[in-house]
Amino acid sequence: MEEVTLPNAKSFTPAIFKNGERSNETWASQQLFALDIDSGLTIEEAVKLSKEVNVIPVFIYSSFSHTEEHHKFRMIFLLNEEIHDMRVRNLIQYALRTLFPTADRNANDPARLLFGGKKVEFYSDSVISVVEILDAVVKRIKMGPNSTRDIKKFCEQTGLSLCNGYPHYKVINEDELRFLERNTSFISLTKNRTNPINYYRTRAKISHSSYCLHFTGPDKTEEMVEFAETREGQEVKTVRNFPYDNLIGRCRLFKESITGEYWLYHNEVFGIMTNLLNVEGGKSKVLEILNSRPEYSRKKDDWQLMLNQIKKLNYLPSNCDSFCPFADECIHAKNMIQQGKLPRGSVQILENSELQPIDEVYNKLDILLDDILCNKPKGIYVVKAPTGIGKTELLIKHAEKNNYSIAFPTHKLKHEVSQRLGKYNIEHFVVPELPELEGPIGETINHLYNIGAYRSVSKHLRQIAANNEQINEFLDSMYRMKKVKNQVFLTTHQRSIYTKDDSNSTLIFDEDPIPSLYPISKLKMTELVYAFTRLQENGENKDVFVTLQNMILNAPLDIVHERSSFLLPATREMETVVVGDANINSNILGFLNCDYFIKKRLHNSEWIYFIQKNSLPADKKIIILSATINEQVSKLVFGKDVQFFNLGEVKPKGTLLQITSKSFSRYSINESEQDLKQVAQKLIDTYNPNSEIISYKSYFQEENGSSVHFGNTEGIDDLKGKNITVIGTPHLNPLSYLLLSVCLGYRMGLQESRMEYIPVERNGLRFYFNTYNGDSLLREIQFYLVESQLFQAVGRARVNRYPSKVLILSNLPVVGAEYIALNTKELANL
Repeated sequence: MEEVTLPNAKSFTPAIFKNGERSNETWASQQLFALDIDSGLTIEEAVKLSKEVNVIPVFIYSSFSHTEEHHKFRMIFLLNEEIHDMRVRNLIQYALRTLFPTADRNANDPARLLFGGKKVEFYSDSVISVVEILDAVVKRIKMGPNSTRDIKKFCEQTGLSLCNGYPHYKVINEDELRFLERNTSFISLTKNRTNPINYYRTRAKISHSSYCLHFTGPDKTEEMVEFAETREGQEVKTVRNFPYDNLIGRCRLFKESITGEYWLYHNEVFGIMTNLLNVEGGKSKVLEILNSRPEYSRKKDDWQLMLNQIKKLNYLPSNCDSFCPFADECIHAKNMIQQGKLPRGSVQILENSELQPIDEVYNKLDILLDDILCNKPKGIYVVKAPTGIGKTELLIKHAEKNNYSIAFPTHKLKHEVSQRLGKYNIEHFVVPELPELEGPIGETINHLYNIGAYRSVSKHLRQIAANNEQINEFLDSMYRMKKVKNQVFLTTHQRSIYTKDDSNSTLIFDEDPIPSLYPISKLKMTELVYAFTRLQENGENKDVFVTLQNMILNAPLDIVHERSSFLLPATREMETVVVGDANINSNILGFLNCDYFIKKRLHNSEWIYFIQKNSLPADKKIIILSATINEQVSKLVFGKDVQFFNLGEVKPKGTLLQITSKSFSRYSINESEQDLKQVAQKLIDTYNPNSEIISYKSYFQEENGSSVHFGNTEGIDDLKGKNITVIGTPHLNPLSYLLLSVCLGYRMGLQESRMEYIPVERNGLRFYFNTYNGDSLLREIQFYLVESQLFQAVGRARVNRYPSKVLILSNLPVVGAEYIALNTKELANL
């Protein structure tokens, strides 16, 4: 203002040009816009009109020919962003001239040089937006006598498309970007703007919304196509059966707006309208809000016009963050509709997770481990710690001063830790792994394992050791193991549970041992009957087996039964019979040792599923380190005296992005494998191209080329730092949830045992999931088992320490991810 008025009175241009040359061809950008008023308005009248249309200049200065009788002045408008598109620049200039029709029609050239003037006659802190200017134009024309003709003329002159009788421009959110035609649309996103001024006259804390202008041609004037009207807007599906009572309880803005307690500003009314007008019965709620305060009556025409425009242009619901003054005060969903009624396939955040620096969590674990190892008595200590924070590193560190046993989920991980211990010269012993045996020997060993004849495995190995060097070395290592003292001992979950190999007083489980403690197996009823028939031929225990067989044959389907107790003194002879019959290939001996079983008819055959209940060694201090272990289940498994420590969540260095619209369950893939593979591939190409894939065994293997799949991801470190895509919601057979819950002492009724696709709240999130009714142990076990496999797979990229990216295609939300819910049209397009 000082530079362009006396005593300086410099000439200027509101635009920026390329190569230092001022011409229409070299125009680059513009944020200031000017109108010359030479007649028809006084300065006072111009200011009054600008306030009426809500497009106020940042200042006005009088020209050198200005007099009290003949007002000649220039109005300068400040935009909230820099415009780089000539179409938009010309649109704004024409729109301002439409609002102030006495402005000089010959003063619109982009390269025009504007002369300085006498003095500043008016100034304000006004910052205007493109949408505000266009809203004012639409209001002015719609209030006139020939609105249809004048709207069409405005669109013809500016190149804007016409949609359902309105200029085709919209305030948008990022969800709508997927539907926009980039060639003929101008899209302004807040994060892409240059020189943005995030200032709103009545609500400074709320930044300007993004918007889209639909032009009839691309960003080259000579390529503008012939003007045409369209009646196609982005289709918005009306939400039916909307629970307004829920919205009143969850949305402060809605509650206080409908009672008139809160005074609404223009942008807040706009945000509320875009939400409620997409809900059945929402228009009546909007009118109820607009009638809640008598002061709103003067805004009646403005808001009625806005309501019509929102309906005609099919506005999607505005996000809460873009308009709600209470957005920072509550845990809210994406928009008001989701706040009241959760859409299927979407995720609502109810609680924000407290994310800690990884080094802080690492130090917490270090101190806790030292305290448990040095100061705590015998007992069970469960530590839930995030993946990739350095648990193995700490185990090696503390092994320098402590002798303990470490049980791993796989032999591979056991050997990897052995190598790392060797680098630090820490003396340790690795429990040997039975070598892979081929031919008849391998077939015999596998057969013995399949039928549960573990004692016979050892016996058979001793018989053939003299003629097999591999087996002989294995048995020698097992013999040496019994003499190991005062060393770190590396073993596996399975072996540490079923055998006592070492003398160390502390046993540490790397990852959750509960699935190993409660193994679930199955066998065909015909195989069981055949095995019992052979055992009856032994004679000594015939009555027992006849009774057991009749009990099992007569047991009703779909009911969990406790295995009957019995005395069988000739157990060795019984195992000999089973081992000696090549037709018995199922885990018969395991069934005779089970705790519970259930009969199920599948594909015209009867099957028996059974579970065995084991326990951890009682004479040791047990430490369990796991990222996925469940506190409620742990206390049921290990008893009320177990001590549970949750170290919380880590702020990741990488990113998690989750598409929650499809479950990608085994069942859904089996139903439409090719379609879902195509959807998955397009999502990978869009969000995480060339990433490694983890999914179900035998699924997506040709795309993946990896053997990593759900169920064998624990301890896998080969994918750290890589971008991965996890596909699937790894549901287990519901019988697994049922058997484990019964084994832990739970009894359910009719309602609790039925699965439904219902909204649930878990881990601070609200989402739809196919689960059991009620907050039962059955539901907790289901989530625990499914989450364990999914979270372990996600953890393979080690995003807590590496800047890698994980794309998750599953409807079970992972805490800390960014969630994307695709609508029906988007999924159909994929």
